Amino acid sequence: MIGTGLLPPFVLWGNTVPRKKRHVHQNAMAASPPHHELCLKGRLWIEKRGRTYLSWGRVVLLERIDQYGSVSAAARSMGMSYAHAWKLVRDMNQLSSQPLVETQTGGRGGGGARLTPQGRRAVADFWAVVKRFQRWIERQPL
Repeated sequence: MIGTGLLPPFVLWGNTVPRKKRHVHQNAMAASPPHHELCLKGRLWIEKRGRTYLSWGRVVLLERIDQYGSVSAAARSMGMSYAHAWKLVRDMNQLSSQPLVETQTGGRGGGGARLTPQGRRAVADFWAVVKRFQRWIERQPL
């Protein structure tokens, strides 16, 4: 299960996953090598109770929150509105068994946000699933 550290073990290798948004025609998370001008591409997201829990953009947002210590700075770095970033964080926290992001309200030093251990596991588990997805796509005959 994503975010619990309970995924089966496997070797992580293959192409690196882009952490920067690309043009729509290049925005596949996984792609097979071209074969007779055909290429299999795919995107991956994880739903819980019919709602998106983790996806490429959400996980990059979590990584940026971890990097910058702020939802506002993370959103800005992705060209995303602050309100939209907070909605995504709220949704992920509500769908998770434990919060992925903890916040501290402002004060003398200002507020901030950080990933919880559950949030770090969710990020690592998501990218591990993406690697497995890439390996699967690469093996599909066209």
